[in-house]
Amino acid sequence: MRPRAVFFDLDDTLIDRAGAFASYVEDLIDRHPAAFPASRRAEDVAEFHALDGRGSTDRTVFCRRVTDTFPALALSPEELWDDMSTLLPTLVVPSVGTLVLVEGLRKRAPVAVVSNGSGRVQRAKLERAFLTAHLPDVFLSGEVGAEKPDARIFLAALARVDRAPEEVLHVGDDPERDIVGAARLGMSTCWVSHGRPWPQGLPPPTFTVERVVGQPEALRGVLARWT
Repeated sequence: MRPRAVFFDLDDTLIDRAGAFASYVEDLIDRHPAAFPASRRAEDVAEFHALDGRGSTDRTVFCRRVTDTFPALALSPEELWDDMSTLLPTLVVPSVGTLVLVEGLRKRAPVAVVSNGSGRVQRAKLERAFLTAHLPDVFLSGEVGAEKPDARIFLAALARVDRAPEEVLHVGDDPERDIVGAARLGMSTCWVSHGRPWPQGLPPPTFTVERVVGQPEALRGVLARWT
């Protein structure tokens, strides 16, 4: 069946959140040299990424673990989150290929964003990526009141586009929140793997691509096969 609507996760699907986070960590370290000795920079950067878990760690938990791990940073968890949530969206790099992909899809079917995160932060990322005008239908957990894989956030998007689950393809990078969550409702799924193996024990996605940002042709191939 040709998809009659396409839903996208935001972070590390439509935007390179990992790249923006890496830039933020480097900037934070540069601004607080006393807390991060040059001799340990590589180890400290690796620790930040481990604590972040590609954005999967709860933000409150992440900020508390960072401030506990690096006490010389001299920031409270709340101060760290304010700093990160303000600056990280400004480090998102727009992708022309992604814009062209989205615009092409919108000529064929409704396209929506279904993402976890606060409205303030996620909408700032969309704006920085020049996606706001191209994606008017945006469903964010902080605004909907339900986080993926909760069915309610997917159902809100389905109601907006007036499609049955089996008519929709959901594209995302998180195996459980995106792929399992969407599949439970009967949607087809496309996992953005970023080179990772699929977790054992989980039902597999319908399709897999390595990435969307920088490789939009891979998703075009998926859409061409789903006819």
